[in-house]
Amino acid sequence: MRAVLDIGTNTVLMLVGQRMADGHVHVVADHARITRLGQGVATTKTLQPEAIARTLAVLDEYRDIAAQHGAEVIAVATEGLRLAEDADTFLGPAREHLGAEIRLISGDEEAELSYLSIAREQTTPGHLRVLDIGGGSTELVVGEGEHTTQKCSHALGSVRLYERFGEDVAAIEAHAREVFATQPLPPHPVLHGLAGTVTSAGALLLGLTAYDREKVDGLATPTERIVALRDRLAHESVQQRVARPILGTGRGDVIVAGLSILVAALRHCGAGTLVVRDRGLRWALL
Repeated sequence: MRAVLDIGTNTVLMLVGQRMADGHVHVVADHARITRLGQGVATTKTLQPEAIARTLAVLDEYRDIAAQHGAEVIAVATEGLRLAEDADTFLGPAREHLGAEIRLISGDEEAELSYLSIAREQTTPGHLRVLDIGGGSTELVVGEGEHTTQKCSHALGSVRLYERFGEDVAAIEAHAREVFATQPLPPHPVLHGLAGTVTSAGALLLGLTAYDREKVDGLATPTERIVALRDRLAHESVQQRVARPILGTGRGDVIVAGLSILVAALRHCGAGTLVVRDRGLRWALL
């Protein structure tokens, strides 16, 4: 049994479970807490004390949950800490609170793990494209089966672009398209997306008032519905979006930026369909 933590720019996730002999993942618990550890870090290159405190409190909670399940703790950190010049001000105390090492992984490894979390569950081999939109970075990966043929971690993220552009949808999407253009790809009809922006979009499109992984995971939706959702949310105030149970505080402010990245990626890939996946690098590390 493992408890795998993904310490991201906006969210700290923990998946408790084990991979069975047949490759199936037995999930015991899956938790997500928004702490925004990477608050302002893309600009300042430093971590904010209040963001560190919020995240350490969640690590205390996760340590206790892992102990209750007798799970081995595996923890990785991503772009928020890659950007921070003072990452050790968090990593040192975090190791003490969690009682385990925390490995700061590269963008390439993050991309590889995100891809594998989907590829290992594909029942038929073939071309696969995976998009992981985080708070600080976005990974776009291409592969065949479990083998990646092209991967890139882009300096795009829902928090990062919200802090830079606010809610200027046109500016966010134009910037994202410019960044994605550094990774030329031929058109492909389907893009598999994961992480909070994508799963929140799936839940909203289904009209859910409480998140349900079983209903969201695997949802296939046309690109036009994602564009329409982005545009509809962009016309709401932050307060209105935060009031939506699926979004709440910590997601309601950055969701339009995240969806604009998603729209840009779908158009860059020539994809007419998004497949929503409730997966992520923590699944690959079980």
